[in-house]
Amino acid sequence: MHALPLSAPYQLRAQRDDDAGFVAALYSSTRDDLRQMPAEPAVIEQLIAMQQRMQSHGYRQAYPHAAYLVLQRGDTPIGRLILDRQDQVLHLVDIAILPAAQGQGAGSAVLRGLQAQAGAQRRDIHLAVNKSNTAARALYQRLGFRLRGENEVQEQLEWSAP
Repeated sequence: MHALPLSAPYQLRAQRDDDAGFVAALYSSTRDDLRQMPAEPAVIEQLIAMQQRMQSHGYRQAYPHAAYLVLQRGDTPIGRLILDRQDQVLHLVDIAILPAAQGQGAGSAVLRGLQAQAGAQRRDIHLAVNKSNTAARALYQRLGFRLRGENEVQEQLEWSAP
């Protein structure tokens, strides 16, 4: 599943055990919301680590056959995605890119690669995005994703090959 056609210099590889430190740092980089809490930094870091373990456990329970992939620019890990195939749907369970690597085309490269694979396999792509993540929502809209549902926190989006 990780043989997505990505544009250079981006590539995907299977997540390995030795990626645990990178994955933890990546998750931590996405949780500035928790850093706003009035608490000691050490307590906040413990909370972030606990949240990451809970998220990982939840994903593994809900998507036991998902592929965990590391996004690299050259040899440098810059992100991660979790993909799950469900019937005729390619479900993008999670995508995260380090803040320093955002806005440089990595997300677009991954999503276009997913769209090429999904189109060739006649699959739709489903994903959810936090309503507060305006940059990601704008990217998904530019790439042709449509709203298929929402709740107070997230929008559920889909893409179908033309």
